[in-house]
Amino acid sequence: MKFDVTLLSLLLSLVVAISGWVARWRDKLKFEKQQAIFERQQAIHQAEAAAVKAVNEQRDFNHLRSNQVQISQGIATGFDEIERKLDHLLEQVGEIKAWLIRNQGTIHSE
Repeated sequence: MKFDVTLLSLLLSLVVAISGWVARWRDKLKFEKQQAIFERQQAIHQAEAAAVKAVNEQRDFNHLRSNQVQISQGIATGFDEIERKLDHLLEQVGEIKAWLIRNQGTIHSE
């Protein structure tokens, strides 16, 4: 039995071609797997960033609401103080008026 070099070279080239295709598909599958892992990590990172942003926005909103409540309480306290002062002034004006009415005759006779 005689070996045909052409047939042997054809068979060798077929084996090399098949091994090249196997290596290419293996690399392609490996790349797709790495790409999927990378995309998953990006999605997780984006979700974490969105959650942190939402927490920060909620915290800022709560601070603003708390500040607004404190400002409102301060304004209410200020108005209460003004109201007390006005009541005190009205009492004093009433006392002055009563004193003037009581002493009206004595003031004109002097």
